[in-house]
Amino acid sequence: MILSSLKNLGTLSLTVVAALMLCACASDSSKLPPDLNSLKTGPKGKLPLFEAKENYPDFVALVPAPPAEGSYIFANDKKIFKETRKLKGTQIWKDAAQFAEVKPEVLSAYFSPVMSKPISKEATPWTYYIVGRIIADVSGGGTKGIKNHYKRTRPFVYFNTGTCSTREDEEDHRYTYSYPSTHSTYGQALALVLSEIDPANQAGIIKKGADYGYFRVVCGFHWQSDVELGRIVASHVVARLHSNAEFMDALNHAKAEYRSQQK
Repeated sequence: MILSSLKNLGTLSLTVVAALMLCACASDSSKLPPDLNSLKTGPKGKLPLFEAKENYPDFVALVPAPPAEGSYIFANDKKIFKETRKLKGTQIWKDAAQFAEVKPEVLSAYFSPVMSKPISKEATPWTYYIVGRIIADVSGGGTKGIKNHYKRTRPFVYFNTGTCSTREDEEDHRYTYSYPSTHSTYGQALALVLSEIDPANQAGIIKKGADYGYFRVVCGFHWQSDVELGRIVASHVVARLHSNAEFMDALNHAKAEYRSQQK
């Protein structure tokens, strides 16, 4: 009788532990990410990096210099730029303009058609949070130093022509630099992370990331080689983010938002 009671107690204890674990998981899944606006600092409202800038590699030392004038790569850049001017007025030209603004709501809308469910602040708050946050790492930890070092002229400035965007947007970019494309880096980084969150749709997500980079060539803001380097930098940034505890916590929450869709 005593042994039977002890066995029952042991079973009960395991049941209680399991119940407590389930309660903890349920409580954890209800946790919401910080509000993006509350994290912004400075006059321009910049978001903080997940990973400290000094922990990223010296990309200037790591990546090649932009193709030189007279090189076959730059000749190819110019050829592609001229060919893509023929796309003016087409759907891809319109898409390039529509999704040019680097905001979480814009990128969420862009990637949502290939996800198991749409990304939104309400339905997938952690995924939306990651979409909004990692641009700071992409730029501050990845592309900004390279851009400021090489100061490569943008193609629409080089050829003194227009873009798919507004005059105001062109003026904002006229005195900034081209190599590498931050948009392309951001699109590729998001594609890598989103395909980890929603692996069942990896192929479509990765294609959307590649297309997003190509939009910058179509629009006239970047050379093809800017976009290609952006994809390389994105892989380094995402790899580094995977060593960051805060990012990994957000990523695990985001994965949980899509787990029910993958059963």
